[in-house]
Amino acid sequence: MFRTFYLLGCHLKHSPRAPVHLALIACICSSLPTESLAGPPSEKPAQVEVVIDAVVASVDEKPITLSELQDRLSPPRKIALQDVSKDQEAQQILDSMIAERVLEAEASAKKVSVADAEVEEYINEVATRNSLSRPDFEAILKKEGKSLGWYKSQVKNEITKTKLAGSISRGGVSVSEQEIDEYLTNSPSFQSEGASVKLRLISISTSNKTPEQFAEKVKAVEDALASGTKFEEVARRYSEGPHSGEGGLLGVVAEKDLSSQIFDAVLSVEPGSHTKAVVSEQETQFFFVEERYKAKDSEDDEDDEETLKAKREEARKAIQMRKTEEKLNSYFTVDLNKNHTVDKKL
Repeated sequence: MFRTFYLLGCHLKHSPRAPVHLALIACICSSLPTESLAGPPSEKPAQVEVVIDAVVASVDEKPITLSELQDRLSPPRKIALQDVSKDQEAQQILDSMIAERVLEAEASAKKVSVADAEVEEYINEVATRNSLSRPDFEAILKKEGKSLGWYKSQVKNEITKTKLAGSISRGGVSVSEQEIDEYLTNSPSFQSEGASVKLRLISISTSNKTPEQFAEKVKAVEDALASGTKFEEVARRYSEGPHSGEGGLLGVVAEKDLSSQIFDAVLSVEPGSHTKAVVSEQETQFFFVEERYKAKDSEDDEDDEETLKAKREEARKAIQMRKTEEKLNSYFTVDLNKNHTVDKKL
């Protein structure tokens, strides 16, 4: 015990309130029996283990400690400092923690914040999208060994990324007429002599769902579309396809390349409208016809002025999207690390 108070006293002697702290320690010590301070004459003083945390990395000089890393391991466990560099899981989690800290620092610099209500709304939407109640969703997380607190932190990071991406995208990108010419020349869909169509898609898979869950999700899509919600918004919320993040955008597709079932569904749909459900054993799909492009005139083999203008505008948008994606990819993989000081100790 004397050893403990001695260490505490040494730690506090430089504090502005050192006289008060040391007086308190002296008071406590003076109230203890002599035997409790010195111990029995025949016994040596008990050894006190002093555990010192270590810094394993830092972002803008703010430390990430070994204990924080240990808490993030699955399951949380003790790991010696010298073993961190040899532990694959520890290295992966440390890299993830560094990325999170860099993201937080960038968000702070750009005055981007995420409210708790936004996180809750996002989680509720994910649960609804998977036809789950909030308690059922949390139970699945627990079954997978993931805490709700951990999931909330991941959601907050994703929302932060989205907001930062929005701030970067607002700067826009330029597209030259030469780039449009090259895009049209090198795009088979635009070069097709037949008609083509610009489509968006909502896809609901039967995989990993009970029949009831699948039917419930399809109905949620149908109800949302019937209520007048924009197709791209419904796609972002419910679609399970790879293009859901872009509002289900598939791009321009030559009609001859469509399957007979999809062609029949799309054929009578006017631009600005969506098809009825296209059902197969694996999934149910909804298509939105955004624009139609006429076939080239067989006599002069050239597009009419209206079709050519529409194709050039579509090409411009496609190039802008690609260049914006490249800009964001560079921002998150290169620029962020340039904007902040990262020091990985191990």
